[in-house]
Amino acid sequence: MLAGAGVVGLGLGATNANAMPAPAKPGWDGSKYWFKNANGEWRYTSYLSVYQARSGSGGGAAPSSPTNSGGIQPGWDGSKYWFKNSSGEWRYTSHLSVYQARTGRSGGGSTTPAPTAPVPAPPAPSTPANGSVESAIAFATAQLGKPYVWGGNGPSGFDCSGLVQQAYRRAGINLPRVADDQYAAVGQIGSGQLRRGDLIFWSNSSRASGIHHVAIYLGDNRYLEAARPGTTIRISTLSKGYYPTHFGRP
Repeated sequence: MLAGAGVVGLGLGATNANAMPAPAKPGWDGSKYWFKNANGEWRYTSYLSVYQARSGSGGGAAPSSPTNSGGIQPGWDGSKYWFKNSSGEWRYTSHLSVYQARTGRSGGGSTTPAPTAPVPAPPAPSTPANGSVESAIAFATAQLGKPYVWGGNGPSGFDCSGLVQQAYRRAGINLPRVADDQYAAVGQIGSGQLRRGDLIFWSNSSRASGIHHVAIYLGDNRYLEAARPGTTIRISTLSKGYYPTHFGRP
């Protein structure tokens, strides 16, 4: 997934930090920008513009782009592939195929190795149990409690878009692997049209190009998700402080 997909985000790319140790001070810590919200709670974001807007600061302790952070160039940095999207904004992915598709490059960089391949995806059944989204929900529900695994397609763990892709295969629906591509592949709907089995998405920028997280809506303001590293697949409740920005129907 791209741009931190699978990491819980708030608003314009700021992320709830209640599952992480508090930083020593606001600003850049080597991988993200830290600041406090209006309630005095720590939040973080990978976007310099978001940090500046939320903290009122003119800059961070370090630049936000990989090009200027430690001399790393676009490509593999040891944990992920960096590239710029069509708007000139930095994005990253753990998938070599996504990096190649987004950059037109045949490799991930001449000086760095490719990452360890994620757990192979289990084969989709040749004939789904039925053509309804209930098959997808049943599969996703059966994964509750399994760990979030970056780039995971199962069976031992998943990331957010991996879980969605594998679940909807069980309903006979083939979706792309990355959250923003999944949004582009489904029928786009409004929040007032949500029904069980729809997909909900979060964007750092309120634009489709900034989508970084996807989950399965279950109805009654509940959704099933693989949220972020350090968590397990779970059922969460919609809240005003962390509300989806985009909605789609497979």
